[in-house]
Amino acid sequence: MNSSIKIQIEKRIFNITSCLCPQERKTERTEVFYETLQDQIDKISKKDYIVVAGDYNARVGNIPIGGILGTNAEITTNSN
Repeated sequence: MNSSIKIQIEKRIFNITSCLCPQERKTERTEVFYETLQDQIDKISKKDYIVVAGDYNARVGNIPIGGILGTNAEITTNSN
């Protein structure tokens, strides 16, 4: 993880995590990255807010996902 910020809003914590995933084909490093990310998320109370943002070195293709992804991306997808 590159950085994490915690901000208290009323009685809830707003957790913001910024991260950079290893490049494609770095399988072992990518697995460690996602395990570490999940460990950090698991430490956050389910009552609090979580935002995870970053560069996942992902290619998501151009199949639309309502409210998330349109059709203007490149065709290519990868495992990230």
